[in-house]
Amino acid sequence: MKHGLNTETRKRAYTLIELLAVIFIVAITSAIYLPISKNYGVGAGIGAGFVTIVVCVLIIAQLYRWRWRRDKQRLQELREKYQAIYRVIALPADERNLRKATGAEIKIGDYGWEAGSLRKDGLIYLQGLTSEWHVVWHAGFRPEQIEKVATKPVSQYDRWHPYWAEVPPPPPCPFPILARSTATMGLPHHSHRYFESYPTPNK
Repeated sequence: MKHGLNTETRKRAYTLIELLAVIFIVAITSAIYLPISKNYGVGAGIGAGFVTIVVCVLIIAQLYRWRWRRDKQRLQELREKYQAIYRVIALPADERNLRKATGAEIKIGDYGWEAGSLRKDGLIYLQGLTSEWHVVWHAGFRPEQIEKVATKPVSQYDRWHPYWAEVPPPPPCPFPILARSTATMGLPHHSHRYFESYPTPNK
């Protein structure tokens, strides 16, 4: 699962998780209901099944809470560690240090937001963002390939949230890539894994 993903990708991923949760509840409930109803009657089986469903739902809810607490802690760590904004003055040559949306490109003059690394190679990793905060590219640069221009006024990691969370639209990214139409890889996420590209105009 996920992250750096756009809303639709997260919805599909969470839908799969929720489907598995339902299958888990049905399987456990059936395993409890069938022997009890056989030995003690349907009424007892229904009662035991109801209690089982309640317990399973509580367990799953706690797992969701634990996961979100873990994600928030990791996002806070990234906010505190990566605080600079750079401008690209030379393009990275090593494709192993680069993730980008299909058809997207890094351009000299793009702003890059300091981000977690894709590999342990000592490079400075940046994310190129659209004005809507979507990631276009995530790449590692040598110090001479970039120049620092500012400290982040906010963190790009503030922009990620679970798909089910109701949040107001954020203000535009203050240091986006050069204006152009481009595919993106969704909102920044602490995992720095990207799976799909989505056409998102940046005007």
